[in-house]
Amino acid sequence: MEKSPIVFLTDFGLKDAYAGILKGVVASISPQTSTMDLSHEVSAQDILQGSFLLATSFSYFPKGSVFCVVVDPGVGSDRKAICIKTEDYYFVGPDNGVLWEAASRNKIKGMIHLTNAAYFLNPVSNTFHGRDIFASVAAHISKGFNDITLFGKPLESCVKYEFPRIGEGRDSLELCVIHIDRFGNLILNIEHESFNRFVQGREFSLSINGERISKVFSHYAQARDRELFLIASSSSHMEISLRNSNAALALQAVCLDKATLIKKLRSS
Repeated sequence: MEKSPIVFLTDFGLKDAYAGILKGVVASISPQTSTMDLSHEVSAQDILQGSFLLATSFSYFPKGSVFCVVVDPGVGSDRKAICIKTEDYYFVGPDNGVLWEAASRNKIKGMIHLTNAAYFLNPVSNTFHGRDIFASVAAHISKGFNDITLFGKPLESCVKYEFPRIGEGRDSLELCVIHIDRFGNLILNIEHESFNRFVQGREFSLSINGERISKVFSHYAQARDRELFLIASSSSHMEISLRNSNAALALQAVCLDKATLIKKLRSS
């Protein structure tokens, strides 16, 4: 029987051995399982960034994939280790909200508090649950142990970490930056369909960190060199971009910075 692939998302980076060790654990338990990297470059302990990357990427992987997520500032504390089974996927990781946004988009079927040590490595380190619990459980799921009740006790709920909400005014929206990619594009907490419904083809302005943006383009090359503009990103969110440069550096922007979108009223 074909094994379900395991997809890793962590804040480990690639300098240390942590990411490689996760794959070693999987290979030891289920040698035929294929492993893939969504990213190991989540900013350290950044639950928002991990949640965003997972929620906007999981659906591009094969059904049955097991996502092993290690963005875990509470490792070793009383935070739960959990597994969420959805319509098409499994999500294994810490109960700190990083799994919630993705799992809630795919019809949750069940949640388990991982307590059955028979499926953990022994001993369990208080600083590396990714190795000793999450990767081990993920490998067993891939190997064919897909009844998640084997791994622990059912949960009625888990920690819910949702993207920041949009503040709504009559002719304005209060937005914020929820992700900055490696090119310095600023991804906002509004999807392009919602943006279009709000703007309704009118002129608009988006103010952020003292700068005002009033153009939206369908591709990057439409903008002039070093021009700020809005564009629908590949994740369907609107993003602020700077042609041939880095919008985050130019605007001195960081995640959760506020942005105000105003649409101009039609003249009577």
